[in-house]
Amino acid sequence: MSLKINDTNYDQYKKVFEIIWRHQSILHDPYIMKIANPVDMLTQWEKKSKSIAKRGLKEGLRDSISSFKEFPLDLLKAVDVDLEKNDLPNIRTLQSIIGDTINKVLKRKKIKNLDEYYIIKEMVIDQTSDITEEDRAILNKYMGEFEFLTKSNGR
Repeated sequence: MSLKINDTNYDQYKKVFEIIWRHQSILHDPYIMKIANPVDMLTQWEKKSKSIAKRGLKEGLRDSISSFKEFPLDLLKAVDVDLEKNDLPNIRTLQSIIGDTINKVLKRKKIKNLDEYYIIKEMVIDQTSDITEEDRAILNKYMGEFEFLTKSNGR
């Protein structure tokens, strides 16, 4: 499973993002959330370019899913309840996106795109992630190889 945002599922994933951010915003300064609300920014991008909005939603969701480990337990439960009420994927399903990516990269022995790269990078940097030190070293190697290939190809 991977996080693919398209015209068909955009509204569904936007609703997921809205629910997560509504709950997550209580962890942030209310003034900052008022002037830099990511859901509001996403809505503005939709007016300019649906393509930009889809990419922004994908990045925002990936960051939000990765930050679940920092949420207090009661906040996670509240997010899950709201997701369920709206017939949306639950937290476990959303988190499996990250785990599946790591497993795919380890099995394939390479990172194939920027989406995978950023997921792997976040997990390698996060010393509290559940990956083993051996897998962390292997993933770090794959990141270096991907970076080299990306630079070599002029991307």
